Amino acid sequence: MHRSEPTYTFVSVSTAKPGRLDDLCRIASAPSERMDGKVDGLIARQVSVDRDRNTVVVWVTFDRKESLYDFLQTEQGRQDHGEDEPMEDIIETFEMFDCTPISGRLTA
Repeated sequence: MHRSEPTYTFVSVSTAKPGRLDDLCRIASAPSERMDGKVDGLIARQVSVDRDRNTVVVWVTFDRKESLYDFLQTEQGRQDHGEDEPMEDIIETFEMFDCTPISGRLTA
């Protein structure tokens, strides 16, 4: 995997419908796990759960925004993103952020 300066971070914050938090964890984790090793510009990723708030937070940092969006336009990218998952049955709320990193520390 090639390393460079991070210029783009995708962040999402999702809440699960009642009783569906484990399903939300599964579908929220899968895309970045599948991209790891396939998308050269992926620098770092993390999926975290806040069980008290019934919420999952995803952040994935790339060398540039196009590394993510170019991959998502491919057939493999659409499959890896989970297009066939029953998201409406699992996700109560979803908020997405396109962020530009301004401070941080990533270690290998």
